[in-house]
Amino acid sequence: MLSPQSALVLAENPTGSFSTLAERLTCLELHFDDGYFDDGTDLEVRMFELSHLFKTVFSAAVIMEAIHVGFPSHRPIGLPLETIFHNVRWSKLIAFGIQGWRLHSDEIIAFAQRHKDRLRGLRLRDVMLREGSMWKTILAFLHSEMRRLDWVSLRRIDYATHFDTVWENAGIELPDDPPGGLSSSDSESDSENDLYWDEADQNDANHSTASDWDSNNSDSGHNNTDSDDEERGRAAHEMDFPPLNSPDTPNSVPWCNCNGRAFPVAVDALGDDGISVDTRKWKMWEKWVLGRCPEHDLR
Repeated sequence: MLSPQSALVLAENPTGSFSTLAERLTCLELHFDDGYFDDGTDLEVRMFELSHLFKTVFSAAVIMEAIHVGFPSHRPIGLPLETIFHNVRWSKLIAFGIQGWRLHSDEIIAFAQRHKDRLRGLRLRDVMLREGSMWKTILAFLHSEMRRLDWVSLRRIDYATHFDTVWENAGIELPDDPPGGLSSSDSESDSENDLYWDEADQNDANHSTASDWDSNNSDSGHNNTDSDDEERGRAAHEMDFPPLNSPDTPNSVPWCNCNGRAFPVAVDALGDDGISVDTRKWKMWEKWVLGRCPEHDLR
């Protein structure tokens, strides 16, 4: 694990061993919050200044298997995705997550496209789409092109304009179901979904795998009353994340698994109005992305 604190120290005091360290990374979690920088520097400005550091790390981390980069849920960052990821393609990447970001749909699709042949887990938590983009465009791509996906999280996704309006209207009072923030109904499950990162922090990163990330972010092993708050995965209660060396994924089953009916519905029937996304929608969309039938859902 490379902490944000370490990242800043390395940025200010670069050494020849930095690239060597990055080359050994298989798993990386970075999460920044508003209170981290005590010099008053705006978070977006600091992230832009660190862009070259991210490029150095990610370009050297050729064996990366799982990565999560997160920003404040209540204040999504507005930098382009590639300001951080620099169009890097990781040949071994299996699990990818971002949180607290304002993006265009083509940015998300471009990243997914680079990793479509191997990516099995995708987390787009608290991601707000900018004007001109629609979630159904992303959903259609994930559903039809990302055939190896076994779990996906769309927790609290929305549209940037609606997100801003809700927060402006909320004033100093926190809404019952705050956009991009934790409500009482999902804070507990969020904590449980992040168990992998707590565990990985105690282990040697060279022995961490993306399968660990998923198995600790799925419903398995947790006694939750609302299983819908967990990351959506295929048969999440019955199976763990597939082994890294598995020749076939659950999505490769060649026979009908929808009881003879065409599933899922067309993307235009998902109710995406391009204005706002409520909890009911993103939970249903998580299921839709993964709900493929090899026999009837022909594409």
